[in-house]
Amino acid sequence: MTHDYADFDLTITTAEDSELEPELPLEVLHYVQPGIVEERFVRAVGKGMASIGWGGRWPDDAEAERPGVAGYDGVEVVFNGDDVSLSQPADHHTVFVHVGKWGDLPRAEKLAAHLGSTVLGDDQLGW
Repeated sequence: MTHDYADFDLTITTAEDSELEPELPLEVLHYVQPGIVEERFVRAVGKGMASIGWGGRWPDDAEAERPGVAGYDGVEVVFNGDDVSLSQPADHHTVFVHVGKWGDLPRAEKLAAHLGSTVLGDDQLGW
């Protein structure tokens, strides 16, 4: 992945799959209201790898290492993959909780516990 930017003349919402396939992998940053595109996105991904994320800011927590940071806090679902960089395909989906630019394991553990879950695996460099 080079993170280089190139001109892209296709309109993703109307282009045929056969037109988009040679352009893969695509990284698209587009802000939409929740509940508008999720089902269509999942259907389009099929067995391919992709992610969808929701940014925000975690509530302040006196026990956290650092306060929440709007530019780095959020949740991301990686479809058919095990890592946030989309380099490890898998037969399942993985949820990542982004907690600040430098990470905050206690905050991530508390958020997971709030949902009745736990943090699995090592931390990864995300957004």
